[in-house]
Parts: sequence; C-alpha cells; structure tokens
Amino acid sequence: MHRIPSDDRLEDAIRAVMKRNRQILSQNAMRELVLTELRKEDENYRVSGERIRKVAVDRDILRIEIEYNVYDEISAPEICPVCGFPMDVINNSTLDGRDTDIGRKCTKCTYQIGLRKKTPGRYTFSKGRPSRPSVSIADRVKLMGDAAELMRKAASMVERATKGTEHRKRGKRCSSDIVKKITSKKDGNSLANISRDLENSDPEWTEPLGSVKNSEGKDI
Repeated sequence: MHRIPSDDRLEDAIRAVMKRNRQILSQNAMRELVLTELRKEDENYRVSGERIRKVAVDRDILRIEIEYNVYDEISAPEICPVCGFPMDVINNSTLDGRDTDIGRKCTKCTYQIGLRKKTPGRYTFSKGRPSRPSVSIADRVKLMGDAAELMRKAASMVERATKGTEHRKRGKRCSSDIVKKITSKKDGNSLANISRDLENSDPEWTEPLGSVKNSEGKDI
C-alpha cells in the first residue's frame, strides 16, 4: 500500500539529498533521489516531483533555477505554476501616460513573466539560499516609466522657476530638451527607445536559463 510522506518528513529527505549533492539538474532526478532517501525508511513511500518542488520552495530549503519555454500567446497565470503561491500583477505607466499590465511575478519564488509569455520547462536545484529575481524586465520597464514621470515634473519645475524672469526662454528650451529626452524616436538614448528595447530584450542576467523549445519539445 502506498504511503505519502508528511511535509516534515519530505523536508528532511530533501535536506539529506542536498547535503550529498551540490546541484541536481532536473526535477525527475530530484524525485528519484528523494524517493531513494524516503525508501530507506519505508519502500511504500510515493511522492510527486511537483510536491517535492513546492515543499522545497515553501520551506526555503534550496535554490531553484527555472528554464523557461517561451510561447507567443498564453494567458497570464494568477497562481504560480512553480510553487502554487499567488502571482502579483505588474503595472506600469507608459511614457505617454497610459497604465498597462506588463506582467506577473510570483510572491514567493523566482517565476515571472513579462511581455513574452513563459511557462516553466526545466528546474535546476542547487545548494544555498533561495534566489529571488533582483530586477526583472518588467520591473526595469516600470523604472523607466517612473523616471519619465520624474523628468516631466523636472521640466515643469524648470519652467515655473524661470517664468517671469529674463531667463524664461532659456527655461522653456531646457524644459523642451528634457521632454525630448523622454519621448524622442530619433535619439537612441531617449527613455522611449531604451524602454522599448528593454521590453523586447531577454538578457542573460534576468533569465539565466532562458530556453525556447522546437516543434518536438527539445531544447534549441
């Protein structure tokens, strides 16, 4: 008869496995090692890879790196497919003043999606404290929007400061230059262009194990 380990017993087994292994390269491999550990006590123990992963995340036992499968169109999840915790909506004020939903990020683990929709493909389990994404692409785009708003305020303040003085024209030119630095399509270093490039990027320092699958589901 099958026996299901408690969360505490499963945590002990995961910790024992990680004491002997610096890194485990897949969820299947992790499951086999944890089952071997559990079955030292009882051969009837059964546990899924998904439950092992969720207990490991919930109890901050180890680091999990996620290799993503990227798709053109999938719905944004409300519950994290990695650990089961709620997802936060990431909103941003665009450079033209509109509010937009630019992604989701887990409230517990490293899973996050931006304008490119992603699902977890492969997990790597490592020793050490659980990692958290420092700044995601969605967060970077939001920071650019925040910067644009501050620069617009600065432009307005310059005009107010010089209005009614002999420096009024200089103040208006300065204010205009600030606004152009936000919105210019010709200036490669404008906030608008940098923000757009960030939205279309997938840098290694944000998603270290990013991956796309071919039509047969294999890594490219």
